[in-house]
Amino acid sequence: MYSIRVSVVAAIAAVTLTTTAQAQDSKFAGISGGASLSDMRSNLTNTSSRWGGMAGVFAGYRRSYAIGVLEANWVQKGGKDVTGDGSTRIDYIEIPFLIGGGTETPSGILFRVYTGIGIGFSISCSSTSTSAQRDCDRKNSTEWSWPIGLLIGRSIGDGPMFAAIDGRYSIGLSDTFEGASLKNYSWQFRLLVGRRL
Repeated sequence: MYSIRVSVVAAIAAVTLTTTAQAQDSKFAGISGGASLSDMRSNLTNTSSRWGGMAGVFAGYRRSYAIGVLEANWVQKGGKDVTGDGSTRIDYIEIPFLIGGGTETPSGILFRVYTGIGIGFSISCSSTSTSAQRDCDRKNSTEWSWPIGLLIGRSIGDGPMFAAIDGRYSIGLSDTFEGASLKNYSWQFRLLVGRRL
């Protein structure tokens, strides 16, 4: 697993450093919505995955090929018991800061790879799991994560609007519950609509 993560990070860094600039400096902002597929893991436990929703807003700045983005998202995480008898759902307000590189082709297609750091603030928790490790009373109020993603989009017409699809893997860096080493891991799939400012 560690070697896969290192390989993914190395590939993202290589693409980021070799991407050529094709646009002037610009600011952009927009909204997003989609789905998450998450599970919780520790050295001893791995839950089954559960689907959830997500939605948010974003704003960013592009200088040459380098891009910085700040987001504010509502996202559902958690997991199902392996037997399928119970499920844990935790809702977060998540604020990721993302950096990466990207390019835009002459035909207006956008490509962007990115990574960064995110902090999530839990706003609700519900669990039908019989595992004492997933007792919502022991849930930590914050969660740190490491997102790695790829965005592909296109300008809409000749104006400043654009639309994109985004796939992201979010690696949990902090424990979800007190006294348990369970961490959230999630795939996040989104549709974004934005505007250059």
